[in-house]
Amino acid sequence: MNRPKVYKILLLEDDESSAKLLLHTLERYNFDVTHVVDGMSGLTKIRNNSYDLVISDVNMPYLDGISFLQKGKEMLKLTPVIMVTAVSEKDQVKRAAYSHVTAYLLKPIANAALLEKIAQVLQLKPENIIDKKDFPLQVNVTELSISQIQLDIKGCPGKKSTEEIYDRFMLTLAGRGSFTNLRINLDNAFFYEVRALQILDDLIAKILKQTNIRASSLFVDSEFFSNHVVDLQPYAYLPEVNIISK
Repeated sequence: MNRPKVYKILLLEDDESSAKLLLHTLERYNFDVTHVVDGMSGLTKIRNNSYDLVISDVNMPYLDGISFLQKGKEMLKLTPVIMVTAVSEKDQVKRAAYSHVTAYLLKPIANAALLEKIAQVLQLKPENIIDKKDFPLQVNVTELSISQIQLDIKGCPGKKSTEEIYDRFMLTLAGRGSFTNLRINLDNAFFYEVRALQILDDLIAKILKQTNIRASSLFVDSEFFSNHVVDLQPYAYLPEVNIISK
């Protein structure tokens, strides 16, 4: 199974509780979300980055959602925009009708309505949206010999998965320092998380610092690396270990 496309979304929302709810929903799926709290910050983001979708609230400090769209129309070009409005904001909706708005969502926003609107705007089929919860993280450690150990990681990691995997690994070692060779096997679902490589790099860093295992004796094995061109230079430890593909 190939890695699904990760859709980049710029979210403009100044209300903390609303932003948390939207982020919680979106990050459950294959969406890479950048969150800002006002239109001025949004302009900076679209000036330096490209996005598959923009989701913007109407009322925000410094620069509201409609003004953001008007000032950023040349940078947004064909980028679809979903405007989030309240029922009472009728005048704002009229303004939006003359701006770069693809669709609207009324507050409060239901999760199903949000996903349905995103799928509609981006023309996504059900199979294009991946629910990471369908791929729960599984960690298994196997002693291959007195000096060799194998770490099998299946499923999609979460934000705190580095610590979870590392703790499981160290629990198996139980303080023993005889292991000097490590093989980490990863399935494709691990890379459904957009920050998977950073999570892996952080895990390797902790293992190298806390055990006798050296980078030259650590192997990372996954079909993912044979199907994708991966730039490892931004990472501190991944370039030092042995990357192999199935």
